Amino acid sequence: MTEAQSISAWRERALRRLLSVRRAGRVTDEAEILSELRDVHVALGERRVGTVEEQRAYLLARSTDTPLPELLAVGIDTNDWPVPPHSSPARPDSVPTSPGTEQRITNLFESAGPLGDPQPRGPRYETRYRPQDRQRYKQVPLDWAIWDTETNIAIAYHQDKELAEYQADNASARYAEQRGAT
Repeated sequence: MTEAQSISAWRERALRRLLSVRRAGRVTDEAEILSELRDVHVALGERRVGTVEEQRAYLLARSTDTPLPELLAVGIDTNDWPVPPHSSPARPDSVPTSPGTEQRITNLFESAGPLGDPQPRGPRYETRYRPQDRQRYKQVPLDWAIWDTETNIAIAYHQDKELAEYQADNASARYAEQRGAT
């Protein structure tokens, strides 16, 4: 039996022989058939025989401690057999990445900093230009929002950018003082 040849038909014949040998009470023949079944399934787990689908099904059954139903039906628990050396499906070959992609990924990790390092918090309130919110007071557009960065919502709108920035800075400073994070 070779790789890519299905073992299903062979296994079915072996299981029929096993049942007939058991009915006849031939213990030595039964042990021989069981040994043959075990050896073929060990080879299946090592990906030396069977189709890719059969190999995956067997390895999945082994990794989840689930006996193969066709073998369990005749009283054979595959969990008693040797564990396949590689219990997980083969990984696909890696695809080489371009130097540009590697550099972008490296830059992202460098900008993120070491794990567990707390990132410095920015101000609680900031100014954002938000004409899409269509806020008005006496028909005058209020395009500048004071934005709460923790709740991610606008809390006030102003016509003048400088006034909005002044109020956002003051509110952030007061908030930081109150929290003790000056």
